[in-house]
Amino acid sequence: MRFPVALSLVPSFPRPTVVPLLRETLCARCPRLQGAVPTSVTSPVALLLMVLSGGVACGEDRSTEAEEARIEPLPAWVTEAEYRFGDSPEEEVFFASPMVRADPARGRIFAVDPRNHQVSAWTPDGTLLFRVGQKGEGPGEFIDMGSLHIETDGAFRVQEARRGRYTRYTAHGELVGTTPGPPATLSYQGRSVDLHWPDEGSYLGDLAIAVGSTPTGEALVPDPRTPVLRVRDLGDGRWSDPEPLLWLEIGNLTHVISIPDGMPTDRFVTSQPFGDPDHVRFEPGAAVVMRPKGDPGTVELIEVDATGDTVWHRRVELAPRRLTSDMVDGVAETWLAQRASRDMPPARLRQAYYDGLYQPEYVPPAEAPPVLTASGEVWIRTPEVLDNLRVYYAVPRGEPAGLLRRVLLPESLWLTDATETHIWGAQWDSIGRPHVIGRRLVAPVG
Repeated sequence: MRFPVALSLVPSFPRPTVVPLLRETLCARCPRLQGAVPTSVTSPVALLLMVLSGGVACGEDRSTEAEEARIEPLPAWVTEAEYRFGDSPEEEVFFASPMVRADPARGRIFAVDPRNHQVSAWTPDGTLLFRVGQKGEGPGEFIDMGSLHIETDGAFRVQEARRGRYTRYTAHGELVGTTPGPPATLSYQGRSVDLHWPDEGSYLGDLAIAVGSTPTGEALVPDPRTPVLRVRDLGDGRWSDPEPLLWLEIGNLTHVISIPDGMPTDRFVTSQPFGDPDHVRFEPGAAVVMRPKGDPGTVELIEVDATGDTVWHRRVELAPRRLTSDMVDGVAETWLAQRASRDMPPARLRQAYYDGLYQPEYVPPAEAPPVLTASGEVWIRTPEVLDNLRVYYAVPRGEPAGLLRRVLLPESLWLTDATETHIWGAQWDSIGRPHVIGRRLVAPVG
């Protein structure tokens, strides 16, 4: 590293002046020196000799390489294509956006299709077993279909999103009945509550988050903190007020792009490409929180039960990756290319994009909500892509130090479940038709 102050100039400055000047100048040229040079050093010559002799490391900045090498990546599992099937028109089953859930104990695959208000059960090779559900508000009918939970005896429940009610079926798809949830007027601090699965009279849920713009162009941006809530059935049609169990930090969730001197509608609200908000997934009596912030490369997993007690906590240490200018420019140019047809000066649009962009020092190690799988694992999606293969980590749920699996999946695959032997999800073909996909897991060689 070359420094702007030569040794020959040092004696020409008064000592009380030159030391702070040197310290400020050196740190400006090499930020890694900030805080590394002791304030007890009062001699300018000693200060320069300390740096030049290697007492304070600078030179070429190889911190990124050193940090990434600190944690060796695990050998990668890969997958092989095995199962793929689509609609069954003769049975009036058509996929729109299937969320796939596996039932390995009985060799079945469920496709939950909210847009069609329907759940269908299949063999892995694509033979339809049965289908249930239709649009409506009566028993066995759905307005806003949510997730599915398979019980140990093969019976299954379908949750209605936000309303808190659920419908139960036998293992063979026969309707048992629909159980209503708390009243739709339930709220927390004036905001609607999105309730999920009940367990022993307690529902867990969170707040419905609205992101976007109003018709007048006002940005809808959520609060930086949002609670995981519990609602208890008090009997006789009475429900407790929602109680916070823990808080999620979501301040870096939204990217507001406001065009200077533009119309009020010249505002875009999208997600932050390098955002690090907390995410949560719910199962009956459990909420699993994923926190990608904190120490660089660290993903924190926390599971709480319906009482608010922490039943599992795990820190997953991955190799930290610094955010580079190439990464930032790449996402910016992709977004700008999608808006190129708008009658707006490109330079102004580009500046507005960068003005609202969250740029942390390190790339968040995980993105999107975790996936709770039939294999008893929590699958984490990372931002790392290798030759069009997305890097995932499968974390044994409930184990404080169980072995991880590093898995490479096709980037175009929407992963929604996994068993000990397969991963399951959906994939869209070239004309936009979705297919249920099952890929066999292949362990690393050696």
